[in-house]
Amino acid sequence: MAVWLIAALVFGGTALVLLLSLRVGEKFLGEYRANFLSQARVNLADMFMFMEPGQLFRANAVALLVIPLLVWLLAGGLFAILAAVVLVFAPRKIYVWLRARRIERIQEQLPDALQMLASSLRAGVGFAPAMEVLVQDGQPPLAQELALVLRQQHMGVRAEAALDSFAKRVPIVDAELFVSAVNISREVGGNLAETLATLAETLRRRLIMEKKVKALTAQGKLQGIVMALLPVFLIGYLSLMYADTMQPMFHSWHGWLVTSVCLVMEYLGYRMCKKIMTIDV
Repeated sequence: MAVWLIAALVFGGTALVLLLSLRVGEKFLGEYRANFLSQARVNLADMFMFMEPGQLFRANAVALLVIPLLVWLLAGGLFAILAAVVLVFAPRKIYVWLRARRIERIQEQLPDALQMLASSLRAGVGFAPAMEVLVQDGQPPLAQELALVLRQQHMGVRAEAALDSFAKRVPIVDAELFVSAVNISREVGGNLAETLATLAETLRRRLIMEKKVKALTAQGKLQGIVMALLPVFLIGYLSLMYADTMQPMFHSWHGWLVTSVCLVMEYLGYRMCKKIMTIDV
């Protein structure tokens, strides 16, 4: 009788734990899906990338199932967990990287666009028609942002408010200077064409200086990447050539502890190298 009672208690406890685990997992997956779709919808709209967020979520879900399983079969459970964590945070990092590339591209296009706008104003064209010409002849992503400014004005938004929203969508000093120059010219008057031409030349010189700084610091950044990846390649080589010797590192808590400490130190070292080589102009 006691054996059956113990078996019933064990079965009930196991079933309760599984039920709670399923409910917690279902809640987590629901929150993760809602968060993923909302972030994807907002970020893709900001970058004018018209893609279905549901397809991205399904691709991310497949990657979360397949890649950690492959890593677990090849390298063990610890690396499979690390791969799953990386895949969970990868979409947000990808959005940040794509947005940074877009803003950098807008910064490169802005001096030529301001020079073209100044030339149109010198020819006697109004500001709004000159903006339309710039949108038609320009290249994305700057042309997309300026087209949105014109679309907002056509829908009844004041020009100052539309330009301010452009400066908020493109959070760089160059865009703020452009918006400030146009708004001040509208309020107090002045030669807007000469102001934009001077601003375009200033931004071009500043961009050239930033490019020079990036070129001079590229070697230091590459050294940081190489030094961060060197232990990874070394561990891979030793795992292939001396699998028995490296076995405790992947299948014991001592090895997991050492690997975790190494990963933290690797990340801190890379961040320090990147911080040293980052120079604001």
